[in-house]
Amino acid sequence: MAAEFVGGAVFSAFLQVAFDRVASRDVVNFLKGNKRIGGLVEKLKIVLLPANAVLNDAEERQFTDSNVKQWLDELKDAVYVADDLLDEIATEALRSKSEAEIQTFTSKLRGIFSNSVSSFDKRIESELEKILDRLEYIIKQKDDLGLVASVALKDTPGLKVVQSRPLTNSFPEEYVFGRDQNKEAIFERFQSNGASDDEICVVPIVGMGGVGKTTLARFVFNDKRVEESFDLKAWVCVSENFDGDRIVKTILETISNDQNMNSPQNKLREKFVGKKIFLVLDDFWNENYCDWDELRRVFKCGAKEIKIIITTRSEKVATNVRTVKEAVSLEKLSDEECWSLFEKHAFINGKAGEFPILEDIGKQIVQKCKGLPLAAKTLGGLLRCKQDPKEWRMILKSEIWNLPKEKSSILPALRLSYHYLPSHLKACFAYCSILPKDYEFKKEELVLLWMAQDFLQQSQGNGRMEEIGEQYFDDLVSRSLFQRSSNYESYFIMHDLVNDLATFISGEFCFRMEDDDALNKITKKTRHFLYPKDQFDDSKKFEILYVAKGLRTFLGEKCLLYLWEYNDNVEKIMIDDLLEEFKTLRVLSLSSMRIRELPDSIDNLKHLRYLNILCTKIKHLPDSLCNLYCLQTLILSRHITKLPMNTSKLINLRHLDNSEAEMEEMPPHMNKLKNLRKLPVFSVGKHDDGSSIKELEELQHLSGKLSLLKLENVQCINKDTTEVILKNKQDLFELELEWKHGHGAEDSEKERILLEQLCPCTNLNSLTITNYEGTSFPKWLGDSSFSKMVSIELRNCDNCFSLPPLGQLPDLKSLKIECFGEISSVGPEFYGNTIKPFRALECLTFENMPEWQEWVIFEGEAFTCLRQLYIKRCPKLSGGLPVQLPSLTRIDIRNCPDLVSFPSGGLCAPNLSQIVILECKNLKSLPEGMHTLLPSLVRLHLYRCRELESFPEGGLPSSLESLDIYWCEKLISRRMELGLQGLHSLRSFTIVGYDNELESFPEEALLPPNLTNFAIHYLRNLKSLNGKGFQHLTSLKRLTIEGCKNLDCLLEDVLPTSLCELRISGCHLLRERYGNEKGEGRAKIAHIPNISIYPY
Repeated sequence: MAAEFVGGAVFSAFLQVAFDRVASRDVVNFLKGNKRIGGLVEKLKIVLLPANAVLNDAEERQFTDSNVKQWLDELKDAVYVADDLLDEIATEALRSKSEAEIQTFTSKLRGIFSNSVSSFDKRIESELEKILDRLEYIIKQKDDLGLVASVALKDTPGLKVVQSRPLTNSFPEEYVFGRDQNKEAIFERFQSNGASDDEICVVPIVGMGGVGKTTLARFVFNDKRVEESFDLKAWVCVSENFDGDRIVKTILETISNDQNMNSPQNKLREKFVGKKIFLVLDDFWNENYCDWDELRRVFKCGAKEIKIIITTRSEKVATNVRTVKEAVSLEKLSDEECWSLFEKHAFINGKAGEFPILEDIGKQIVQKCKGLPLAAKTLGGLLRCKQDPKEWRMILKSEIWNLPKEKSSILPALRLSYHYLPSHLKACFAYCSILPKDYEFKKEELVLLWMAQDFLQQSQGNGRMEEIGEQYFDDLVSRSLFQRSSNYESYFIMHDLVNDLATFISGEFCFRMEDDDALNKITKKTRHFLYPKDQFDDSKKFEILYVAKGLRTFLGEKCLLYLWEYNDNVEKIMIDDLLEEFKTLRVLSLSSMRIRELPDSIDNLKHLRYLNILCTKIKHLPDSLCNLYCLQTLILSRHITKLPMNTSKLINLRHLDNSEAEMEEMPPHMNKLKNLRKLPVFSVGKHDDGSSIKELEELQHLSGKLSLLKLENVQCINKDTTEVILKNKQDLFELELEWKHGHGAEDSEKERILLEQLCPCTNLNSLTITNYEGTSFPKWLGDSSFSKMVSIELRNCDNCFSLPPLGQLPDLKSLKIECFGEISSVGPEFYGNTIKPFRALECLTFENMPEWQEWVIFEGEAFTCLRQLYIKRCPKLSGGLPVQLPSLTRIDIRNCPDLVSFPSGGLCAPNLSQIVILECKNLKSLPEGMHTLLPSLVRLHLYRCRELESFPEGGLPSSLESLDIYWCEKLISRRMELGLQGLHSLRSFTIVGYDNELESFPEEALLPPNLTNFAIHYLRNLKSLNGKGFQHLTSLKRLTIEGCKNLDCLLEDVLPTSLCELRISGCHLLRERYGNEKGEGRAKIAHIPNISIYPY
């Protein structure tokens, strides 16, 4: 239910959910004693009918007539108040019913309850009468404003849409028209003479909002020439709040998935040096040249090449950043190009040929888009699947096209797109104005917030609320009001202009605080409030919010604990005031506060549906939390270990997110939470007063992921009955079953029976079993009926003598077998009864298998799709690896001391690109025929293979780009026989650990001239660098020397002039010579741009 209802049927847009709720049997029974309230509710419906008739007209005029906009806002505000009253009636009915079911009332209690109901009735009657008077006064003003009744959208043929049309999750790909020349112009600028400034080439794309700058940048970003020509690429949305550190961190996260952000600039240098880098800095607003210059200097870090695209609306930004002669100025599309884009989005098959009438109207609509791709996409999405010409003519003839620019900065096409949204989507879209610009969000995140605001309209048989919310979300994506993030596949973003539209529509009702001055814009109408990271740093700012007594949303932007480091006192005052002042809250997120305690007064928030305490320090939940009968979503902090004993009273709870909490046990009677959809963790307690695992059987709607922990505490197992606890959960896709490590099962058969009874539905995608102490697995594990199973992990199953027949699973893609202490052979039982075992498997890991000796190879086709093979800590495995692996790209073998050689004849793996072999101390040879059988090999990493003396006959493949040799003394001693100079693709060479006498290194003709990275570590007896060995390394960019304690000179005169970075550590003689930045030695190497010298 919301008040952002302008246009469309008012009841279906905002109050229908509330009216339906008060018409329910429970509420009707509750109100039997007071027909006066029921009559006032019916009167409320009738009073709103005249407003409904003129809303369509008011919606169009709000963009140009401030009086109409003000009238709409007053109407919304009054409707919010009415909505809160209806919700309070329904909540009180729910509370009384729940309390009656839990306890038997004595006559004394009945008397008290009767008195409280009487008091409640009188207050509600009074407040309903007040809001009815106010609504009648507001609605009478419609005539003074000249608002006229018009045909509601629901009465228009083809627009009878109550639900979003069914959509799949497969959205249309990004169609690009008319930008091929622009794309080629960018590549030409990259290659033009004088394009680079210190190896950095910047090409700005400049143009007005909605013209397609980001689309063009993405067009280039995904071009195969970028994939083929660059080592690393990253996309950063810069936005209006320029932050150089954030940009660097985002790049690092993208290229390395590294969350450790200590010394980000140094890490960036490490990642960039010697590599070709491609970056997109999207939506760049900052016109301060000094800020850009500082960021540019960070990028000057020894990379071989850096190409950057910057998108901006500002010509000044383009001038500041460009290193090429001209920026790419993006013009509007031609009508023909704009039509092609519109056609792709408006028609299911992307072609208008079958609909000549619609084609004619559509081309006229496209002319009004004035060449803006965003307008064409949005209107195409609006009309998609609609075949009635009347609907298309409504768009064509709308007066919104004719609004003068000075009346509204919002594109007419976007205004139209909102105007003709179904009413249920308007509420959802307007609420999104609470999101900051460039904020990336997940589908589930928004759906839960919409659900908390009652925006999701349920009718009989139309699915659960979450599914309805997903349909709404998909519909907004299909209309291009949401777009997929360029950074993360599962995230979405709103275009700035679309965000502006949502902000205009919501007006005073949605408010996001972006600076201190903005606080003064909060009014009594404000209902939804977002505070970003560090804005509330004192209680006085918080007090300004008190004017918004009807607040429904108090939302923290992100989960950032450190922001409150110095404000422990402030947040305690704020949280107490928050619960006292804003009793109509439906969404409360405290996730960016360092709250340590949730007050008992939390039950003041009777309307609360959504509570997020994820990134707080709250360790205990008060019992009063269980009085929040409307609560739908509860997201817990990692410090929570127990839930209140009366959690079962939260009968409307749908999402209990305890995925970060360290749950010791579950409270009793969890089976009463019949609406529960999400319960990531169910921990079995030791005590009888906790929930039994059998209660899960009644939670039929559980979906997503479920982890059953501490299964060793399950006591009552009936060996003579077949109980199915999880079989009925068709929406459960990921299951984790875990016993305590080393729990010492007294009866292994009992353990097996429990696992048998935990058989999931065959819809399961992912299964993990940990610390199981049965001697065998039940038959369901490996059964081919689990046709959707894609991932399995079996860990610490030390009593099992054989593996289950997992080769029978037709779609299994990832398999990890770890810590099976009794298995000595892997063979037929593993493949199962199938002609082509593991037909879909892509990643296979064996780890910590202390007794495994033999891998019996399947006679026939197996592992045909295997891409990655990991074998770790299998000390008795001596060979027998599969050899026919046509899809293999990486093999990683570690800590297998009995592995002496690979199978005779070598590995037939034409796509193998990486080989990593660590701590295989008895390995004497690498696979035979590597130079012909492994034509795609680019990286070879060898570590502590002390018996390895040479490479196979024929040498290494010519494709090899990176070679690392760590502590392989025999191999290093024969380095001149390895044929390294003939590896013309080799770019990186690392040599580590050689204690024999070594006067000079590297020898002449040891290394190929195209080497860019050269690292020398712990050659402890090395006394000098060999000038002849360096003279021909004319492409060298980075030189690293570590732990060479006897090396005292770099032979400055022969170091390649191409060298960009020099790193020295643990070389005290070199440090004495070159460590002083003003010393004589340092002056001799001053031509190297980046020099780092560390003592260790």
